[in-house]
Amino acid sequence: MAWILLFLVFACLMVIIGCNLAVTSAAKGRMYTDPSKIPAKPVALLLGTSPIGRSGNPNQFFLRRIDATVKLYKEKKFSRLIISGANRPEEFNEPEEMKTALVKQGVPDSIMELDGEGFRTINSIVRAKDVYGADSILIISQEFHNERALFLAKHKGIDAVAFNAETTSSRRWRIQMKMRESLARVKAVLEMVMPSSE
Repeated sequence: MAWILLFLVFACLMVIIGCNLAVTSAAKGRMYTDPSKIPAKPVALLLGTSPIGRSGNPNQFFLRRIDATVKLYKEKKFSRLIISGANRPEEFNEPEEMKTALVKQGVPDSIMELDGEGFRTINSIVRAKDVYGADSILIISQEFHNERALFLAKHKGIDAVAFNAETTSSRRWRIQMKMRESLARVKAVLEMVMPSSE
């Protein structure tokens, strides 16, 4: 019995490692941290997150994605911005919150399109192409998220690069996000390898 459990644990670890390698490989050479060096794209896709963290304090991921988007706009790296995130009336409308924050920092709302159906990263990527007609995009999020977004974009036939916004200074949150991301990558790879029949 112990050997069976050990084998299952080993198999799970191999799946997680394999999926992580597949995702990081797809993103290699496609991510940037210097706004002046990233190739300009006609459309930027800002991936949403809640403005308030679970602790009740401002969400550092949110704030730093906003800062990154402002920097890229000032560098003229995009002329159209899709803000894609969850619209949960009982909590937050992520695209609206991000739009408000961006307008306060000088990004014109006339270039923004709000996608409140981005409940998952795959939704945001697919809808950018199928709903908003963008097949060449600049993705904005943190590095761990961008890697998965670039993997999904590649499998959906979208030409994409990504800008890595700064991450949180909290070591605890970084560890939690890495653990969560490991499982999200397994799901992403399985969805691309075994797509639904819909």
